[in-house]
Amino acid sequence: MKISREFKIGVFAIAVLLITWWGIKWLGGQNLLHRSGVYYAYYDGVAGLQESSRVSLRGVDVGNVRAIELGKDSVKVVLSIENEYVKFIPENSVAQIFSTGPLGGVEIAILQGDAEEHIAPRDVLRSSVKVDMLTELTNMGTELMDGVTQTINGINRLIAENTQQLTSFVANLECTSKSINALVAMSAEKIDGSMEDIRKFTTTLADSTDNIERIVANFDALAADVTEKEIVAELNATLELLSATLVTLNEGDGTAAKLLSDKALYESLTEAGENLGMLLEDLRCNPTRYVHFSLFGGHADKR
Repeated sequence: MKISREFKIGVFAIAVLLITWWGIKWLGGQNLLHRSGVYYAYYDGVAGLQESSRVSLRGVDVGNVRAIELGKDSVKVVLSIENEYVKFIPENSVAQIFSTGPLGGVEIAILQGDAEEHIAPRDVLRSSVKVDMLTELTNMGTELMDGVTQTINGINRLIAENTQQLTSFVANLECTSKSINALVAMSAEKIDGSMEDIRKFTTTLADSTDNIERIVANFDALAADVTEKEIVAELNATLELLSATLVTLNEGDGTAAKLLSDKALYESLTEAGENLGMLLEDLRCNPTRYVHFSLFGGHADKR
């Protein structure tokens, strides 16, 4: 059976169309060789997300963004996830939009949950948006500028409210400075006089250096005259004299030795002293008992 030329052209055209359609789908992120399910996620904003953007699970491609639909209060994102990966996605997983870098695109990462059941086709996933580094820096810069602006405004307000006090403070400071300058000027002559006296004293001291040196030399000579042997000899003589005195007191027959060794003599002397004291006391209290006199030279009759 002979195949006509027209039939061959028709089959070739159909094959080209199929390949072209498959290529367009593939470039759009849809793999016709794998079966996929449709899932949904709702966001307040998609931060630059586009159709056919990548959907990943722990860094592995598991699907793509099929469609983005703008609603009244949110943005609906349709996700196409290959069926072979659905078993790894618990039903409480989160579809998080994130930026791949300052110059990169925007993708969706599936953050796995801990539920026992996995997602089913046409389920609505939880959603979140991760702020990229550039946005964080921008926000930090904005907050910093706001803080600086508030600080400057506060300083300006404080200055405006305390202008009078600041003026008075500056005036008082100026008066204090003038007083200090006047005091320094008044004390300048006294300071100069004191410095002159110090200069004269140092000059006199420098001129007297020779005399001081001679005095020191004389003291050195005097100290050299008193030798250690002479001091020791004098000390030994003194000790020998003291020792002989003690021996005489202990062994001699003198009064001092008897006072030290004869207890009866010591007690007799003590008793005599006490009697003498009593006699003197009685003489002071009754002088007429021992002494008799008269202004007319007569004597009193004794009875």
